[in-house]
Amino acid sequence: MKKNIKIISILLIILIISLFGCDSTKTNTEVYKGNKLNIAVVGKIPKINEDDGTIDLKKIALKDINRIHLKSYDAVIISKNYLSEAANRKYEDTYLNGSIPFFFVESKASILPFVDNTLTYEEYADRVNNNEDYIDGLLGTGNGQYQTWQYSYRVKNNKFDRTNVKSIYTQVFKAIEQIKIQRTN
Repeated sequence: MKKNIKIISILLIILIISLFGCDSTKTNTEVYKGNKLNIAVVGKIPKINEDDGTIDLKKIALKDINRIHLKSYDAVIISKNYLSEAANRKYEDTYLNGSIPFFFVESKASILPFVDNTLTYEEYADRVNNNEDYIDGLLGTGNGQYQTWQYSYRVKNNKFDRTNVKSIYTQVFKAIEQIKIQRTN
């Protein structure tokens, strides 16, 4: 009988510790539920909360940005590994006059090298050193004007949480839908 009481006591202690050890912070599993979006991706296809029925991510080569039919896509996402090359002068006109937004993943230089080619991506990155934002967005509005977005990492325990970025993509998808709605009106 004493052995059973000890086992039950140990199990209760483990249960109580487990309950106290649970993290009560809510993880962000928000999902975009709007109209279907067609998004071109230069680089690795990101992991997202949404399914293929809502978000269609199609991989394209960076060299095709100037040639793609931009009306076929609602936006373009450019991955971190392509940012230096994407800052090339030959793409600037597409970013500024493309009629769809471009989103740059983990740009340490924000959107500066994509709208102003006086410095290289690396030179801007050294000056700006943006490590708070995960994604920076750019929509050219003509005549060299543009609109921007910044999507920052979540702050958890006074530190940037760089582990869960799926919710950031959800925010980007919502912005893309708003842009798409504004374009059609």
